[in-house]
Amino acid sequence: MSRWYQDQVEVRLGDPEEHRVRLEPGWRRGTLTGPDGGPTHVPTTFLWQGRVHVVRGVLAQWTQRVPWWRRQEEGVSGGPSAEVLEQQVWRVEASAGRTLGQGVYDLVQDERWRLERVSD
Repeated sequence: MSRWYQDQVEVRLGDPEEHRVRLEPGWRRGTLTGPDGGPTHVPTTFLWQGRVHVVRGVLAQWTQRVPWWRRQEEGVSGGPSAEVLEQQVWRVEASAGRTLGQGVYDLVQDERWRLERVSD
């Protein structure tokens, strides 16, 4: 079952090897490498509803266009440089503790981080 949210979250990024975050094969459309040729930093933890969620795996990552109605809702105006036209979406597997089990979360990054969808 999936539930949709627009909750602001705090996300920490880090090296996937250092934080033991599993990267699924094909997790990124295109290539995303850091300066050393390894993967760039990925979400490792996020704070949502007063709980720290530990990211266990990155299932997918992609870029999507921001819907026109969301740009109008947020009151973004001005020239093209002021508008956020694209956002990064990270689909991660995470848990908030041993007893709560794991779920799949869509974290969206544009000018801030939001939790958009939860599947369990």
